[in-house]
Amino acid sequence: MNKQIWLLPILFLAIKVDAQHFNIHNPLSLPNKSQQSIVKQRIGYTDISITYHSPGANGREVWGGLVPYGKVWRIGANTNTTFTVTDAVEIGGQDLPAGTYGLHLLPEEDQWTFIFSKNHTSWGSYFYQEGEDALRVTVMAEEAPEERNWMNLDFHERERGETSVVLTWADKRARFNVSLDIDSIALLNIRNQLRSDAYWEWFSWCQAADYCAQYEINTEEALEWINRSIEMQENFSNWDVKEKLLRQQGDIEGAQQAIARAIEVGSDVHLERYGRRLMQQQKYERAIFVFDQAIQKNEQYWRAHFNKGRALQAMGSEDQAQTAFKAALISAPEKNKKQITDLIRS
Repeated sequence: MNKQIWLLPILFLAIKVDAQHFNIHNPLSLPNKSQQSIVKQRIGYTDISITYHSPGANGREVWGGLVPYGKVWRIGANTNTTFTVTDAVEIGGQDLPAGTYGLHLLPEEDQWTFIFSKNHTSWGSYFYQEGEDALRVTVMAEEAPEERNWMNLDFHERERGETSVVLTWADKRARFNVSLDIDSIALLNIRNQLRSDAYWEWFSWCQAADYCAQYEINTEEALEWINRSIEMQENFSNWDVKEKLLRQQGDIEGAQQAIARAIEVGSDVHLERYGRRLMQQQKYERAIFVFDQAIQKNEQYWRAHFNKGRALQAMGSEDQAQTAFKAALISAPEKNKKQITDLIRS
């Protein structure tokens, strides 16, 4: 047999094995050196999330070295770092619509420019085009409080309607602020929910109105909501919310009538809780009146007696406080008796 012909099967086998070794149709998924991180923050109803791959400095000079100044960088490793918001926000005072963006950085020695690109599906910053920018914001870079080997993005200084995103790596860091119209977004969501199954529940309308009372917003519509709640089922909770809204409108007489009705229809438990709220406001005389109303509804409700005693003590009426504590001791559960006994004079 010809020696060359004899070698063909071996050569073919070698080629076949080599082709299988470099089969790119079914690549393996291997661990990344720069591991993926995902940070997420909810502000009101709005979700803000950042997905990135975190490289390590590992003793290398980062700023002006590994990450050159004056050149757009993807903020991380591998694919685009992405920044996603579910509602429109403001970044550095500029509007950014809801959506997902590629997050890049143009670093200089003293200031960094964060770039939000409409293209978020590319690899790194190799395909970055300035014409696809949705927004740019330039901020001052500062010395990091401590060296950070692994690049990190995180949310700092979270408030009701804003937060800040901080990029830290090696010896430097910088931040940009994100804010949103939390009240408008919240009211839109509340109105939509009130058009669902929540429409049939007194508590849903009460919740919606109470949210407005808490932040002193949308008072007129909130009064419509609380009136609907009262029509469905009046109770201490919805009359209490109505009192807050009327007081915010300056209708003091209406507010007084509302809280009077709340006390009239409220349970002993609700009145005792309201009394404690008054105590926190140091309205002790009014609190005592409310505790008395709770006791009229339920003479055995020991908490009303107990907190009436505390309110009397705060007013300097120790003898009356002792009487209230002794009344509380009669019907208090065994586990609470020592707490009350410690306040009774021998």
